Amino acid sequence: MNHRYQQKPTLHQWLTLLIGFVLSCVFAVPESRADHLIVLSRQLPSYQEVADTLASKLTTPSKILTLSELKRQNYDYSNYQQVIALGASAGDALFQTVPEGKHLIISFIPRQTYNALLLKHKNHPRVANGAVTAIYLDQPYSRQLALAKLIAPQAKSVATALGPHSANDLNLLRSAAQGHNLELKYETLQETDNPIHKLQPLIKSADIFLSLPDKSVFNRTTAKWILYISFKQRIPLIGFSKKYVEAGALAAVYSSPSDLGRQTAELANQYTNTAPLPKPTYPQYFHVSTNPTAAHSLHLNIPSEETLTKQLIELEK
Repeated sequence: MNHRYQQKPTLHQWLTLLIGFVLSCVFAVPESRADHLIVLSRQLPSYQEVADTLASKLTTPSKILTLSELKRQNYDYSNYQQVIALGASAGDALFQTVPEGKHLIISFIPRQTYNALLLKHKNHPRVANGAVTAIYLDQPYSRQLALAKLIAPQAKSVATALGPHSANDLNLLRSAAQGHNLELKYETLQETDNPIHKLQPLIKSADIFLSLPDKSVFNRTTAKWILYISFKQRIPLIGFSKKYVEAGALAAVYSSPSDLGRQTAELANQYTNTAPLPKPTYPQYFHVSTNPTAAHSLHLNIPSEETLTKQLIELEK
């Protein structure tokens, strides 16, 4: 008669299993221990890059969800001490639903969009209590014009086109231009305007043209005309994104998703729910992108991207 025989685990095998169990308990991060909830407006690579960098630099555990996933969980914030929204949609939805006792940090959002959110929720207690803040996506005008002066030190005037939204920034633009000894020239474009008729004499009248991220003005057609006219008039064009530089603009200062994720983590690590959050801020970390082909066409010998980035950092110290 055959009998099946199972060998008992040796002492070494028992110890290996025990050590594995203990390590799994130590390194596993149960959802109840996640101090930070990171909510993406939507599942896009740029949002995910911000979130991944942010989560990797937080000093305590975090959980990453999309806004749609959070909705399916009925906006359950009970396991989290601090909530971080990435993008305008998440920031708007979470403004009302996050309990007043929890901090709400909104990152990866344009300054004007955040200001519109504050106006929309102006009567919410978290505004008065300092329980909300933001890290903007866009760069300050002073930094953009500082880049322009580094590239064209002899420039005496800068031109820009304003739309219904960016027109509200006219005083900020004037102040930034004065700070760099530049005369500001501008045109306000309406949807019914022919942009070419207004842009051509405007660009021709200035030493530099600064392009602003106003969707009502900066559509694909207008962007191409701005590039064409500035190239034809040999006027340096300062863009607001790396992609616009790749399309033909001379230079731009920008912050990558990783830059914003890093800064957001530093803010979240520094402030707890026992202290009011600081005021909204522009990106602290940034890079300069240049287009050597555009520089050659304009007969400009400009410093390298690394040199320009270092110079801007030194100017802001």
